[in-house]
Amino acid sequence: MHFLDIAGCPGSGKSTLCYPIWGDRSVGWDGKLPPAYWKPFLDEITELMMLVRDHESFQAVIRMNDRSAKKMATVERMIDDRVFIQTGLVQRILGFGWRLHQMGRDVNLIRRALWLMPVSVGVVFLEADVEVVKERNRQRRNNPATAHEDRSFQIEPMLPAIAVAKEVLRERGVPVLELDVQHQSIDDARAELVAFSNCGPCEPAQMGLGHQEALLRALPPWWRS
Repeated sequence: MHFLDIAGCPGSGKSTLCYPIWGDRSVGWDGKLPPAYWKPFLDEITELMMLVRDHESFQAVIRMNDRSAKKMATVERMIDDRVFIQTGLVQRILGFGWRLHQMGRDVNLIRRALWLMPVSVGVVFLEADVEVVKERNRQRRNNPATAHEDRSFQIEPMLPAIAVAKEVLRERGVPVLELDVQHQSIDDARAELVAFSNCGPCEPAQMGLGHQEALLRALPPWWRS
């Protein structure tokens, strides 16, 4: 199954745009190990985990990478004519990026993971002014159900990681869309997103995909059974 990877700062509207197309947790884990050709990428994720293991949110890093790797490995194996449109692997790499930046470490350490990351149709970055997404995060405090989701502190440290991600993906030849989520309606932004998803898989996505049926024999240490 082809997929379109969505990424952006907290508050940029990833869930708002994607969930009407593919609902939250609409794809779970099929219980199988990742494709064997993922091994260099998963090994690099393990290396990045070692670099941020002293960050206070390290348990969240493990949890989110475990969930996303299982979800996207399952998506890749699914037989479906539709394109899966949701956050996937790029957002997890950005998660390493903002933590490295916050800890005073080199954000360029995420480059290798971006080069090795499985891709399909392309990557979409949701774009809005920094103060706009910060305010969207602050507004979450007004609702007890979302008060804990104010992640405005992540936004500025994530910007250098987003810049690196765009640079690497373009060097790889991966189609990248910078989607305006500030100056157009949600419906118009979603329509642009869907139109981009219909462009078909990019050429780099074909590399290794013929070996999808071969599974890893050894799992990374952070994989939760």
